[in-house]
Formats: sequence, C-alpha cells, structure tokens
Amino acid sequence: MSIVLNAEVREQVGSLASKKIKRQGLIPAVIHSKEKNINISLNLRDFENHYFKGITLTSVIDLEIAGKKNRVIAHKIELDPVSDRPVHIDFMLCENNKPIRAKPKIKFSNQDKSPGLKKGGFLHVVARNLEVLCEGEKSIPQFIEADVGSLHVGSKFRADNLKLPNGVKLLKKGNFLIASI
Repeated sequence: MSIVLNAEVREQVGSLASKKIKRQGLIPAVIHSKEKNINISLNLRDFENHYFKGITLTSVIDLEIAGKKNRVIAHKIELDPVSDRPVHIDFMLCENNKPIRAKPKIKFSNQDKSPGLKKGGFLHVVARNLEVLCEGEKSIPQFIEADVGSLHVGSKFRADNLKLPNGVKLLKKGNFLIASI
C-alpha cells in the first residue's frame, strides 16, 4: 500500500514553534538520514487517516517536500498522553538497498483451537509489536503471525516460536516472551 503525504520544511524548531504549528492543524516531524536531519511539518488529519488504520509503522511513505519525493518510514510516533493523538513523528529515510527498521504488529491466530483457552484460560499478551530489520521495503511485513493454537494453560509463546518471513530478522536478542496462557 502506497501512502503519499505533503510536507513542508520548517525553519523554526523548539516547543514554541511546535505549538504554533499545531494550532495551524499541522504536526511537527523530523526526517533522519545519515547526511542531515530535516525538520518538517505535515497535515495532522492526512497523517491520522493512515495512523488510525494501524499501518504507519510498516508502510513506506512518500513525503512530497517542495515537489521532491522522499521515501521514509515512521520510526517513532510520540502520542499525547490524554487523547492518544500523534504530536510528533520521527521518520527514517529509506535509502536504496539499505536495511529498514519496521515495527509490525503481532497477529495471534488459532485462538479458537487453543486447549488452554478452551479450558477457561486467557491470552496474556506481553508484546503487541516487534521491532524487525527488513532487507528492503518489499520485505516489510504488515504483521507477524503468532500461532497460539497448541498452547495449554501455563504455556508460553516466545520469540523462537515465531515464523518470520524471508528477509526479516528480529532486532531484540534472546528468546523473549510474547504471550502466555
């Protein structure tokens, strides 16, 4: 899925400038790259249309800045603690043939087949997203499936139980806990 958003370079930075931008219905953001960081602002409603669909952390976004397209991926989205609306975004520039960091959601499948859940247990989710390193933008998964169909009461689903797509590696080391029954 292709996302295209318009953005403008912003000259002023800091909390006062950010407040002024937010009053105009814009959201401050930064594009991080190896050469330099670019401070930008983009339309909050346009961004929220994609953010609330849950696809912004796994989709490459084309930011049009002064007629030039910049391919980026959202790295960190700062949220308002009360409204849960985005207040600041950090983007990473997607460079050709460079690995890309993404944060796909974990989709728990076969819950209806789990013996532990059938006996009255409940699924305790520890991680909802995973930070992964993808070979390129074509290998970014929209979600990672966690099959809990064989878990009994007291069972744990760990990182080693995940079946990752080709070209995708976990960034967090170790056999960490994803969920338990």
